Amino acid sequence: MQAVTSKRLARAELEELAAALSHPALVCPVRGLEFVLYARPDLADPLGPAFQLNLNTGPGMRQHEGYDPAAEPRFWFVLDVAIARQRSRALAGAPPAELLPELPRKLVLCALGDALAWWREHDGTGAILAACRAWAWLDEGRWLSKGEAAAWAAERLDDPAPVERALAHRVDATAAEPTVAEVDKVVKTVQGILRGG
Repeated sequence: MQAVTSKRLARAELEELAAALSHPALVCPVRGLEFVLYARPDLADPLGPAFQLNLNTGPGMRQHEGYDPAAEPRFWFVLDVAIARQRSRALAGAPPAELLPELPRKLVLCALGDALAWWREHDGTGAILAACRAWAWLDEGRWLSKGEAAAWAAERLDDPAPVERALAHRVDATAAEPTVAEVDKVVKTVQGILRGG
């Protein structure tokens, strides 16, 4: 969930908001809530959208309250805003396409590259699915869910088996994960497309 204020809030106000939204003060009925609050002027930061508050909370998540955008990888927020502008629904206020800026293509391309590098280091299944989504956006200019993007990419790859394994593992953690070699092949293919994008 993302929200935007017209001006920056004071740290005490942000801490009060984080406390009010945090589980169990506000009971989260699912694994967790990811909530990011921006001030409208900070959406146009040249380094990418700079949050006021980055909150992760819930019964299945580690509690995290971030107040310093320089202390966290900025690529997550670039991608979140780019995707939200196209795919999200307004719960209140202006439509996302009016509220959120269209980010420079170069900024989004850099964020996609940074995200792929992060996923490759931390989660092979996530790396393949993120690569599929990046590829679909580059090719068609639209953001797909990871599942939709994987199906899209599987139709275009000479060997869709790594994507199929990633999807199966995402649904069932006991299913075999893609091998390191498979992850590298898919990610390197998409990184090459990103460099030309």
